[in-house]
Amino acid sequence: MAMVMAEEKAEVFFIPTPLMGHAGSLIQLATTMATRFHNLTINVLVMHLPNDLLLTNYTNSIASSQTNRINFIQFPQLDLNDLPNCPSAGFLADAVIEHHKPIVRDLAAARPRLRALIVDMFCTSMIDVGKELGIPTYTFFTSGAAFLGIMFHFQTLHDEHGQDISELANPGPPIPVPSYAVPIPPSILPFVFFDKDSWSKRFLRYARKYREAEGVIVNTFRELEPHALGSYDDRTPPVYTVGPMLKPETCTPDNEILRWLDGQPKSSVVLLCFGSRGCFNADQVKQIAIGLERSGYGFVWSLREPSSEGRKGFPQEYKDYNEVLPDGFLDRTAGKGKVVGWVPQTAVLDHEAVGGFVSHCGWNSILESIWYGVPIATWPLYAEQQLDAHQLVKELGLAVEISLDYNQLDKNQRLVLAEEIEKGIRQVMDSGSEVRAKVAEMKAKSRMAVEDGGSSFTSLGQLVDHWVS
Repeated sequence: MAMVMAEEKAEVFFIPTPLMGHAGSLIQLATTMATRFHNLTINVLVMHLPNDLLLTNYTNSIASSQTNRINFIQFPQLDLNDLPNCPSAGFLADAVIEHHKPIVRDLAAARPRLRALIVDMFCTSMIDVGKELGIPTYTFFTSGAAFLGIMFHFQTLHDEHGQDISELANPGPPIPVPSYAVPIPPSILPFVFFDKDSWSKRFLRYARKYREAEGVIVNTFRELEPHALGSYDDRTPPVYTVGPMLKPETCTPDNEILRWLDGQPKSSVVLLCFGSRGCFNADQVKQIAIGLERSGYGFVWSLREPSSEGRKGFPQEYKDYNEVLPDGFLDRTAGKGKVVGWVPQTAVLDHEAVGGFVSHCGWNSILESIWYGVPIATWPLYAEQQLDAHQLVKELGLAVEISLDYNQLDKNQRLVLAEEIEKGIRQVMDSGSEVRAKVAEMKAKSRMAVEDGGSSFTSLGQLVDHWVS
């Protein structure tokens, strides 16, 4: 009797950018595909930034818990001296990715059943590897569909109409952008568009590469961004919505913060958390503390110290919060709140005691807030977060405003005052607000999207069918 051989699985490479805000959601997509599609072998290729222990520890933790479902291929951490001098973490990430291109090329060439590369939105130079080897390559866009649209729009203005994109940041009337239903005030355009180095050397190149991809996978869902998803031109590759993809959590159930929340009334606590790179100077920290204390609500506040390296570095943990907080703040709020460093954000948002979220409006945090039905008070810091905040407040009605145009990179950035912070916290914690009702409605839609037959479930199936068949 002839032996029937099991069919070999098709392989897929996932290549995240070595930045915390990017790795998590792409790893979740890999996990979802490994769980749903048993005809695939999933490999996640992990690059590390020098000295970024937060991302290294996170990926190591996830890798150790996923050994039976996903293959994690960890590349050695590079020495900072082996890389060119870079003005920011983004440029450093690009240098790390470029260093790994020949390594990934050799690895991919040795895998005869490799059917696709899925590369993060900042890993687009890896599309060259796919082209050289004839392997379909898809971009995973960790931001929303509206921001993808403005990337394409500005690339078209630059390449086809000779527009100096930096001029759009000049004071003037709001700018119509096809992917946003409400025109964009110039004051909220991201720094990367009007900083000529960031635009020409990074983001313009990314946008051009998105056009070359076999498709763009976006971490959103159709019910959240119908306007943006209907705005793309006919030169845009196929777009697959697969969200919300939430970053896998590495928190243990007996976490101290969660134990404290267990003793708090339902929807009585506000979470203040500003992402892996979020931090403030001492004067701004004091204004937050005053506004928070005046609001009277319970709180969990993720407070981290700015890096001495500026834009190149990552926030650190304070050795003593008293050195930056107002005198007596910790004593006066001891039973009311927690000031901490790192926060298990998804686990905290999932807790019934949490009723509001003061957030930097990173896209991952927005999706998490919607998934758990916790409304946001917007306080963007950098990147595309001002655009996200504008979209949430002015277009979607899913958030209240503390600020829309705060910019960490603006040397003339004014302080957000305690009374503004107190007002925003009171609004986001209002149990009867229209915003809270809209967030509850979108929470239900977000969960339906990823269930069997939902918009994102169907889109992901179409994507895999396209290259497995």
